[in-house]
Amino acid sequence: MKLLLISNYKHKVSRKLVEFLKIKKFDFYHIDSSKKKKIKISKKYDYLISFLNTLYIDKNVRKKIKIKSFNFHPGPPEYPGFGCYNFALLDKVNSYGSTIHIINDKFDNGEIMDVKRFNISYKKYDLEKLIKKTHENILLQAKLFIINIYKKKPITKRKFKWTKKAYTKKEFEIARQIKLNDSKAKILKKIKAFSYKDYESIFINFKGFKFAFKK
Repeated sequence: MKLLLISNYKHKVSRKLVEFLKIKKFDFYHIDSSKKKKIKISKKYDYLISFLNTLYIDKNVRKKIKIKSFNFHPGPPEYPGFGCYNFALLDKVNSYGSTIHIINDKFDNGEIMDVKRFNISYKKYDLEKLIKKTHENILLQAKLFIINIYKKKPITKRKFKWTKKAYTKKEFEIARQIKLNDSKAKILKKIKAFSYKDYESIFINFKGFKFAFKK
């Protein structure tokens, strides 16, 4: 059985998954999506695994997959699409997780096969800690799922459902913008939800100028 793994190799956890597949001596081919603008393949594979990959996988790729194409989304069914971590922190959630679903024509829309959840403390978790915990969670989920594929265990359909349409980049940009009349509490909540390493955080537009927050 041949497996196609598409992942963003900039993430440490993606490198760990590749090493795991090598140790297990699974027959797989890896595409680093961080170095691609579009996913293209010429060979056929039995399964496709999209792991922390943000590039769209179109029909021309999926039609070369003999059995199924799965996406591993770093968020539970309540947070599909772009900025899943950020929106969860804005909502002050006390649990989070990762989702495996079948890939179709839309982002984070296909039938859900598995959800692996974990509890968090909003007071103790910032964006960096939530991402780290999610990556640990989704790696364990991926290892077990792929092992079961290679053992040819039947994939049981689950009763999970997406609860909303996938968040878009536009919605993400709107959410991280600060308004002049925002309260201190709201600004602090947005700082927590959108501040991560050297990525752009919150910002405010004022008289034609954009002012961005830096840690």
